[in-house]
Amino acid sequence: MPERIRSNLSYANVMATLAVFLVLGGGTAMAAYVVSSNSQIGPGTISGHKPPSNKHANIIANSINGKDIADRSGVDTCQTPLVGKFGPICAGSDAGSRTWTNAMKYCMGFGLRLPSPGEATALAAKYDVPGVSATQYFWTDNEFQWTGGTYAATVFNDDGEWGANSEATAAQTVCVTDPSA
Repeated sequence: MPERIRSNLSYANVMATLAVFLVLGGGTAMAAYVVSSNSQIGPGTISGHKPPSNKHANIIANSINGKDIADRSGVDTCQTPLVGKFGPICAGSDAGSRTWTNAMKYCMGFGLRLPSPGEATALAAKYDVPGVSATQYFWTDNEFQWTGGTYAATVFNDDGEWGANSEATAAQTVCVTDPSA
């Protein structure tokens, strides 16, 4: 019997047999590590979101900075050195007056952007806009072509009044981001 086995023993036969055992054995081993139920995971083991009813939350303590990662509520993404939190909007200013293009470039240098007209309205209506006095206007990201082919952008002041400035004129620079960014 041992001679019969040795006579059929080739490299290909050994590798094929070994492959079959590895696939079958490995598949069984992998199946043993697949989690099929929330109850197989202990509390504080992995991060998770909205677990099934009557199941524990799989959130590691202090692993995120918000109550709910799905809508990012409470997650503070206001990054220094420039911005602070104003309601849901992160905004900041160095009180610098720049042309629209230079204001955009300045904010981009911090990974930020100019506010939308809606954000500018919210900032002006509810908060003291950083770096902007009541009579000064600050840029928004709303650019449009003005009469004669020149470009302009919508501006707001701290009192919520709005207008339009030629991009070549100077206005205050306010940079923003928001928690959902």
